Amino acid sequence: MLTERKSQILRIIANDYISTAVPVASSAIARAESLSVSPATVRNEMVALEEEGYIHRPHISAGGVPSDKGYRQLVDWLEGPTAPVGDDARQVQAGLEESPEDVDEWANTAANILASLLDTVAFATPLHATSPSIKGIQLLELQEMLVMLVVVMQEAVVYRQLINTSRNLTASDLEKTRNRVNKMIAGKSLASLRASDERPKRKFDRQVVDSAIGVAHRHETERLKARKLQGLSRLFKQPEFEDDAERAQMAVTAIESDVVFEDLAAAALADSGAVTFIGEENRHDSLHKFSVIVAGYGVADEVTGAVGILAPTRVAYERAIPVVTHTGMSLNSIVRRVYGAG
Repeated sequence: MLTERKSQILRIIANDYISTAVPVASSAIARAESLSVSPATVRNEMVALEEEGYIHRPHISAGGVPSDKGYRQLVDWLEGPTAPVGDDARQVQAGLEESPEDVDEWANTAANILASLLDTVAFATPLHATSPSIKGIQLLELQEMLVMLVVVMQEAVVYRQLINTSRNLTASDLEKTRNRVNKMIAGKSLASLRASDERPKRKFDRQVVDSAIGVAHRHETERLKARKLQGLSRLFKQPEFEDDAERAQMAVTAIESDVVFEDLAAAALADSGAVTFIGEENRHDSLHKFSVIVAGYGVADEVTGAVGILAPTRVAYERAIPVVTHTGMSLNSIVRRVYGAG
């Protein structure tokens, strides 16, 4: 059980180690203004904290280092969602407002902002529809017997694909085909389009429908794997990576894994604030020496994405959690404006 004094000592150890990456000695803790105890008392309390799993020592004569359990206690002490400190909120807002009106660019900008502010790897997944659907199509004549199909997905992502035709088509022909196909496929989920037995009677209509479904399938595959990453060099400059090739390899393995990011995105829900996974709380072995802070954004049951950071467990949680939460909320506002969700 954590007494008031043990809690004070754990806070001091955690905050000092987060700042310095150097194990915290009992003599340094005893000098803290918030404590009025001897170094011997501090040493005894540190032994108890170690036995209870809140700290560990790299070797017998070293100072204390927070364990995953110790960092979790530190996070649990934080009082719910708070606004970012200092200039962080302004930088997040200004960076996103300057971003081009492009769905994918929002994710890239958000990752860049977080990497810069928190000095570690930041990631963002582009918006992905919970049930991918085609919002609508357009047909444009490029030249004789060659038409461009424009497919607009629910996430406001646009694809273009060429279709060869067996005869010349007039503007009127293209408009009629567009109207018939939109009536057949617009707003329907990709799963329902795949399962449907309904087929257009006209050959060119069938070409357009098949091409549009193919584009939607490619879109779904790409969006599930897509992510924006920034700040890898910042992560590797952290003291934890000095002479620790295994840790570096774990970071690379995690960053290269589609499954890792799919799981992290699934864990983050829009409007719920940031979720924090510390060390071995992460389900993937490659993340066991890291902490992940991730927040969802988007419109629930329509389109969602995730934004967050991957950092050593020695991350400044008191600053990082509000910054990630605020970034997710800011992206929410942008997406809701675009989708008319209020």
